[in-house]
Amino acid sequence: MLQTADTQRQDKTRDAMASAILDRDPARTADLFFRMIVDEGRTVPQAVGTAMAAEAPFVQVPNHINIKDGQIVLINNDHTILGIRTSASLIPYMPKGYELLPMLQSIWYIPAGLDIWNQLLGKYPGRYASMKGMNVPPPDYGPVVWNQDQKPLREGNTIEERLHNHMLATMGGEVVRSYRLFLDLAADPDARDALRDQMLFLGLIDIQDTIAGRKARNTGHKALRARAITGLADYVGWDDAHGVFYTGVPDMAVGPLYYSAYDAACVTLAEAFPDGHKHVAEANKTPLTPMEVEAYIDLLMTGTGPAVWGRLTEYLQAGKSVRSLGDTIQIASAELILRNVVPRKFTDGQHPFDYCNTANHWIRTSHSHYRPRVLYTMANFVNDSAQANKWHTSGLAEEIAGFDGRDRTPAQLLAQLDLSIMAFDIAGSTAVANAYLQSGADTKDYFATVALTASKFQDDPHNQKIAHSAFQEYENNSTHLKDRLLLAAVRQLAGWPKMPGERDCYARFMSDWIAR
Repeated sequence: MLQTADTQRQDKTRDAMASAILDRDPARTADLFFRMIVDEGRTVPQAVGTAMAAEAPFVQVPNHINIKDGQIVLINNDHTILGIRTSASLIPYMPKGYELLPMLQSIWYIPAGLDIWNQLLGKYPGRYASMKGMNVPPPDYGPVVWNQDQKPLREGNTIEERLHNHMLATMGGEVVRSYRLFLDLAADPDARDALRDQMLFLGLIDIQDTIAGRKARNTGHKALRARAITGLADYVGWDDAHGVFYTGVPDMAVGPLYYSAYDAACVTLAEAFPDGHKHVAEANKTPLTPMEVEAYIDLLMTGTGPAVWGRLTEYLQAGKSVRSLGDTIQIASAELILRNVVPRKFTDGQHPFDYCNTANHWIRTSHSHYRPRVLYTMANFVNDSAQANKWHTSGLAEEIAGFDGRDRTPAQLLAQLDLSIMAFDIAGSTAVANAYLQSGADTKDYFATVALTASKFQDDPHNQKIAHSAFQEYENNSTHLKDRLLLAAVRQLAGWPKMPGERDCYARFMSDWIAR
């Protein structure tokens, strides 16, 4: 039976955690989470469910854009749920003894992620206010609860009718109705597989045409939100995931909503396959050749949008595998990161990378006939980022040539890799990572080192997210260039700017929590 907000409010630890969150006390918030596991004997998923129930009301927004001085202001409010989902996924890669570190980092972050709407107006303290250089004094009021919790609502008789109504409500921006319809479906075990698939689909198709010269953009976050909601529901258990749902589901219908790129993909495929393209995902079996992989990556980096989509259509008409094409586009998304040398520009590489990871996850796990359409939104996002940042050439070969690791053991290379990332050495960390991968040493040790290093930083969740996205895609990628995925994770970790107090949680972990 699906848990409700009323049953969750009976948990005294939830109340204590809500108090710590509202006091904006990250250390106490994380310590309460730790003690739920160590002292109370709760499992990590149970503790996650409690933490998300405590934070859920305070991380909502009324819109994803605002107007300030007549200019658009972007509002991304989902970093708490993205971080927690990523931490749950990253735990299996962590070295022994450090398994809780990524989750404690995400829980530590929660108090900095409240009421992003008012943070950006200088009316509430937190991460975004600090990023904008605003010193907001401690308020005598709490964060605004922009979206109230709701009760389930059923519209339709069959699961298919209920799903369709939920989809239309979400795409129509009906926040309350969409959430209520979702809660009804989530309570039905027979509907959950289809609901999980639909949520990922809804996230993937809500993507902007271009990031060039734009502040109003979702940078693929709707897909990441959907992945976090469904992934954490699986992790916590759907019957115990009300806090997860309240944290993330209302936001799926919050505007602005972008469907133009997906619409164009539908039209393109309809014109290319006049007899219908619903057979393509199952019928196309031929992988791209290594030469075709490299040629398409080059086109994604240097070609025009029409050329990129035109080649993709030709590949599909020639029977090329949807999964092979998705794997190739994922490598191209890594190229966005590998060609960048400017810290602030890493945001324009990491977002396509993580979006493509979610898209490929959906392609691998779904049976939807719509999977080929998402290849077009993936390709558009990567190509658009490459064009917007003029990432037409790569200096990677020169960077790699500047480091000779042949006289070092794999363990020494991994130790140097950690030091290079922590020193924010973009080129050096990439070169050391390449030396390790070229040595043929165990990738599991590489995963463990990178996962631990990623979890040393207290920042927005993209530090850990890029690591998990890279690991998951490497484990599933069919191309001969899949090592580039692991290089991209390291480069992103070294290059992406960090926030003040970035290592406070790690220090607390090492002094108090790891010893327990």
